[in-house]
Amino acid sequence: SKIIMYHYVRKFKRGFPFFNFLHEYDFKKQIIFFKKKNSFFSLNDSLKNQLYKKHFLLTFDDGLKEHLKIAKYLQKKKILAIFFISSYPIIKKDFLPIHKIHLIFGKYDSDRILQIFRKFNIKLQNHKNTFKIFKKQKELIVNKKKYSENDKKIYFKTILNNIDQTENKIIDKIFNYCFSKYEQKKIFKEFYLSKNDIIKIDKLGMLVGSHGHLHRVLSKLKKKDQKKDIKFSIKTLSKILKKKINLFCYPYGGFNMFNKDTIKILKSLKIEYSFNVESKNCSIKSNNYYLPRFDCNEYKFGKIYNYKL
Repeated sequence: SKIIMYHYVRKFKRGFPFFNFLHEYDFKKQIIFFKKKNSFFSLNDSLKNQLYKKHFLLTFDDGLKEHLKIAKYLQKKKILAIFFISSYPIIKKDFLPIHKIHLIFGKYDSDRILQIFRKFNIKLQNHKNTFKIFKKQKELIVNKKKYSENDKKIYFKTILNNIDQTENKIIDKIFNYCFSKYEQKKIFKEFYLSKNDIIKIDKLGMLVGSHGHLHRVLSKLKKKDQKKDIKFSIKTLSKILKKKINLFCYPYGGFNMFNKDTIKILKSLKIEYSFNVESKNCSIKSNNYYLPRFDCNEYKFGKIYNYKL
């Protein structure tokens, strides 16, 4: 099977001209495209029976509000999907740090982001996993035209992602600077699935899985902290749906985002299938604890929506 990963699937919002998302019209075009190629997992299918057959399995990460609309659309077409949900927004009524970063970058262009970095004394150092082309501060600032807007945004975002893993209070300060408390409340209400939304998705015949509590890079946590994060998320979703949760998806994805401890914890918590990010088909040889998923943008109609200002 081919397992496809989605995140934001929505319409353009004027307050966020730089936000990265798949337009819902393109999503529907992609579904038609997939249907011509092959069949989907149907609502009555079990993962165990269908996982290694030639079907498309759709997955949606982060527990976003628009996923309820997607679930209703897929239910009408009798297509099964899995929705992986992080529990922190449900419990704390606050944004995940990663989404605070997305909203900041959706609101401003790279020049404004650079001004914000200066205001909060964030150094443009060469963090790990950032592009090698950004070796010097001056190179980025002086030669603005040398790199694309997207390149600069990826560089800035990587810096904040790295900071977030160790000191997310800085992310909170920047977010509070960029958005008033009133704006935050308004955006939050339209951003995440509520408990009732999650119940509706389940009743539509979709599957619900855990995406951790705080959407952390699990491999960077101690074993006890990993267990606490994963267990709390599973417990929260189980309580909402009054059923066992046996599906998990690694935050961020990639083999360096989890470790042997993570697998041991998932097995101890009776998780049957865990999903990773890897561009390959799922086959009988695939390990159930890191099932591969393609990003939707690897396929026709899956490109990020580009609004021309």
